[in-house]
Amino acid sequence: MKALLRLLLISIALLVSFDPGAAGQSKAAAPKKDTAGANRFTVLFFNDLHGNLMPFKITREDGTSVEAGGIAHIAALVKTIREENRMKGIPTFLLVAGDMLQGTPMSTVFKGAPDVEIFNAMGVDAMTVGNHEFDFGLENFLALKKAAAFPFISSNVVWKESRELMNDPVVRFSLGGGRRLTVIGATTTELLTSTAPSNVEKVDVIDSLETVRRHFNEAINKGPVILLSHSRYRTDAKIAERLPELTAIIGGHDQVLINPARNPGGVPVFQAYEKGRYLGRIDVSAGGKSRKGAIIQSGYIPITPSLPSDPKVENILRGYSSRLDATFKEVLGEALVFMDGERGRIRYEETNLGNYVTDIMREHTGADVALLNAGSLRASLNRGPVTMADVFKVMPYPNEIIVVKATGAAILEALARSVRDSREDEDGGFLHVSGVRFRVRGRKVEDVVVGKAPLDPERTYSVTVTDFVYSGGDGHRAFVGKPATMTGLPLRELIVDTIRKRKTVEASVEGRILRAGE
Repeated sequence: MKALLRLLLISIALLVSFDPGAAGQSKAAAPKKDTAGANRFTVLFFNDLHGNLMPFKITREDGTSVEAGGIAHIAALVKTIREENRMKGIPTFLLVAGDMLQGTPMSTVFKGAPDVEIFNAMGVDAMTVGNHEFDFGLENFLALKKAAAFPFISSNVVWKESRELMNDPVVRFSLGGGRRLTVIGATTTELLTSTAPSNVEKVDVIDSLETVRRHFNEAINKGPVILLSHSRYRTDAKIAERLPELTAIIGGHDQVLINPARNPGGVPVFQAYEKGRYLGRIDVSAGGKSRKGAIIQSGYIPITPSLPSDPKVENILRGYSSRLDATFKEVLGEALVFMDGERGRIRYEETNLGNYVTDIMREHTGADVALLNAGSLRASLNRGPVTMADVFKVMPYPNEIIVVKATGAAILEALARSVRDSREDEDGGFLHVSGVRFRVRGRKVEDVVVGKAPLDPERTYSVTVTDFVYSGGDGHRAFVGKPATMTGLPLRELIVDTIRKRKTVEASVEGRILRAGE
């Protein structure tokens, strides 16, 4: 009873962004006075779960670790808020802004089945299609969609041949009195480059600005409209400026906490970070003369161990956990230092984890150069014992190592692609390197050295990459079609074997990638 009371107080207070990994707390936006007689509803949301159904450790800046997340905690919180609202006659909707896959052993082994089963159990009302929903292939995507008791929505993912929509573009919910809430889905165009090309060869993504506008115009006279988007904030902002009567945009893909909400075009845009670390909440008034719903209050509730767990969801998790092979618990070795795979750094700068992995790629193949896209590395390794499960979290993808014969000019092209974006873009196509050093000035690559000699654009080098990069993943086209040797060895297996043999994991930042002025 005390736990339930505590949870009720949390949901009523609408606690906002307290990051367990940071010092400090920000305040919730001051509640606005509701219009008398207005219809009200609540939207709960999260995004970019990436298979993180279980609580996990995060490392703070001072080096200490705390636990965060856990879908059973989220489910209990959602149930409590729903019951609280039901007693007041307020409908509650639970939305997911894409990328339920992948990044954990459970997600990798069961290919999203536990995620969908749990989402069904906790009453998810709709999920927009994220780019990683296709990571286990088109057939798996369609199977997950069929198993879901909620709609996968997207207004801009189409079948390449017929140009027809793959998914329902919108979902509608009655608010009573002839009013309804319309939720429009939108998916990033990066779907086509951020998963293996074979996964999306029958799929295309069209401009969401036009598709969202069309469905918005069809819906706005019936009640408030929310965009459930798995696109970058800059795309959401463009849509908001074009459609200022949107009630809100609930976003994903950037994997950031947008707090306080940003307001391009007067439309509040939200995003609840990643991996289930927060549950977002907005309370909306749908009455009055305006067609646009009014946000009464909004916030983010941190998901911490102090929250109760939903027993039904816990039972589902136990069932899948018991089926995981015991090898995931095997201790392979020990990390002597923190191996940095944090998204904000690994997608823009040299890290010791990037150096470690590219070094073992180059050492194993004997190549002159190793290049690895940062999007392949999905988590850090904390100092201490390293298990098989930890390696799967770092690298959930079964990408094969390939050795390519390529000119220095092709290497320059790949490096130029690597540094084209800013830190804020968190570009998965940023490359970690071994056997090569270079300087970045603005978005220009300079002073490239391979081994101990300046790179020769005319010389042919051996370059080891993954099959993902070789086939054009993350927009890398430099090596597509070049002569190559398939090793048949998944990079993840090479990492596992290396840790087993060496028993320890250790690397440092060496100045392989230097950014002028930073």
